[in-house]
Amino acid sequence: MAALAAAVAVVAGAVAVVVTVLNNGAATDDPGPAPSGPGSSAAALSPADCPVRSTNPPWAPPLHPGDKAEFIEDVTLPDCARVDAGKTVTKVWRLKNAGTVPWTGYSLRRLDFAQQADQCQTISDVPIKDTPPGGTVDVETVVTTPRKPGLCYVRFKMVDASGAILFPGSRPINFQIIVDAR
Repeated sequence: MAALAAAVAVVAGAVAVVVTVLNNGAATDDPGPAPSGPGSSAAALSPADCPVRSTNPPWAPPLHPGDKAEFIEDVTLPDCARVDAGKTVTKVWRLKNAGTVPWTGYSLRRLDFAQQADQCQTISDVPIKDTPPGGTVDVETVVTTPRKPGLCYVRFKMVDASGAILFPGSRPINFQIIVDAR
């Protein structure tokens, strides 16, 4: 029964992400930001939109009772940092394991649709070093900016080794960079 409840929570979190993406621009109190992906364009998000204001998904418990993550800081590339077009840079987030569950085999999974040439390129799953409760960890990924100027807004959710979303009720971890013409 507990496994069924956990599966329902994961599916509900995934549905909430899809609904947020599909409802972007719909008439709601807070439609949230437009992610980068097919159908998005420079007109959807531009450097003038930086920083993109994130919204919280509906509340949902963590997949594993006692598991908790806290965002500490952007170590590199703070929101709205400027990077030249066609450059490769490293993005680093600092996270804290604020729960009682050791993080083993966790990663950050990119949420946005299949990457297009006009988007920032990253790997799909960014590994997180095993982190004990109370520990902090720097999580890094290589980012290649597109050749055209604009805004890259890329979102990730923490998943376990099986790919299940760990914190469906938490805001995604993201990076937002302004891509400047060379």
